[in-house]
Amino acid sequence: MQMKIPYGPDSITFEIPNENFLFEGNLKNTKGESHLADAVRKSLENPFGCQPLKACVKPKDRVLILIEDATRSTPVKEILPVLVDYLLECGLTYEQIEILTAPGSHRMMTEAEILEKVGPDLFDKIKIHQHDYQDEGSMITMPSVFVKGFEIPVQVNKKVNEVDFIIGIGNIIPHSDAGFSGGAKILQPGICGYPTTAATHISAAMLDEIPLGVVDNPCRLGMEQVARQAGLKFIINTVKNHLGEVIEIVSGDFVEAHREGARISRNAFSIEMPELADIVVVSSYPADLDFWQALKGVTSAYFAVKPGGTIVFASPCYEGLAHNHPKFSEWLSMSYHDILEKAKSAPIDDKSIDLISAVLAVCNSRAREKAQILVVSHGLSDEDVEVLGYKREESVQSAVDQLLKRNPGATIGILPRGGDCLPVLKGQGEGEFC
Repeated sequence: MQMKIPYGPDSITFEIPNENFLFEGNLKNTKGESHLADAVRKSLENPFGCQPLKACVKPKDRVLILIEDATRSTPVKEILPVLVDYLLECGLTYEQIEILTAPGSHRMMTEAEILEKVGPDLFDKIKIHQHDYQDEGSMITMPSVFVKGFEIPVQVNKKVNEVDFIIGIGNIIPHSDAGFSGGAKILQPGICGYPTTAATHISAAMLDEIPLGVVDNPCRLGMEQVARQAGLKFIINTVKNHLGEVIEIVSGDFVEAHREGARISRNAFSIEMPELADIVVVSSYPADLDFWQALKGVTSAYFAVKPGGTIVFASPCYEGLAHNHPKFSEWLSMSYHDILEKAKSAPIDDKSIDLISAVLAVCNSRAREKAQILVVSHGLSDEDVEVLGYKREESVQSAVDQLLKRNPGATIGILPRGGDCLPVLKGQGEGEFC
């Protein structure tokens, strides 16, 4: 039978025998919003956990809007005009509204990327700032917060102290550290410094299992404590389907609105498996920019492959391993045990250690030690592949053919959207979602 998986904007086609096929993780068909602007406005009037936005914002308030970077696909330029018009109707002026990009520890955005993200009209009307997590002079320190025994130092962009009301715009999909993206994540790690992000994320790495799809975990709860401390007041979050259409918008309190969106997202992005597969062929799509993003595909495959099985991982990784994380390779080369031991003794505020990279390396080492990983990628160098502990293959077809030659009875599962799917064993249900 012929199978096809995305590879960036292109696709990879390959053949597998019918008798080896176990599952194909296609996402559910859910209907998108036909009038997005109306849906945004309706959500502002009917938020979760708080009054309508017009009752929360005062005419004299200075408002800061947090937006994601180019690695995320929330339709910000469709949402922003509705939000800004709404704020103007509340008595604010353009001069009282500012935008701050929230890239976390990702690279800074180019001007073209910002223009594409916010749209040309608002680009010229509203002051836009970029957060740089490496610029300590742009941040302030607040009292630490504590979650399940973890101390989280709070270092955040000083713009939060210059405004009266903070609104975050984001999207909710399964996430390996925070359970789901969205909600407080736009502020932490979005506009925080290194020690804050290191502390929230390393708490997820210390768990017995990767908390993909589990919101009650110390990373997510830590993010929410930081967001509360920094003054995040309101979120506007989308939930999209596999076609990129918005199926729901949840606005309001950054916890209550997020939980509602996460429930909807879980339904939209869960793929049910009858059992774990001997071989999992996974595309990192839509997380293709670099391996920092594409690792999401490996993490999804981790939940779908049998111990001792094989993951065939396909991702262009256009920009290589990662930006802003020179120690990433060092952490990736280590075993799961060694990463945890080093991370436990590392000072949380020592940027030279780069604990943020350690967290992603934990996901990679867990997958690598559960299954052999074969990679098809034009963006990863031979050195990158060696550091990752993978074996390069020229094509998905050659990888599958070799594996079936060695084990003709191997079962094969396909994850066409490893970058955002949530593999769930049949009968697993909600699990530890809440």
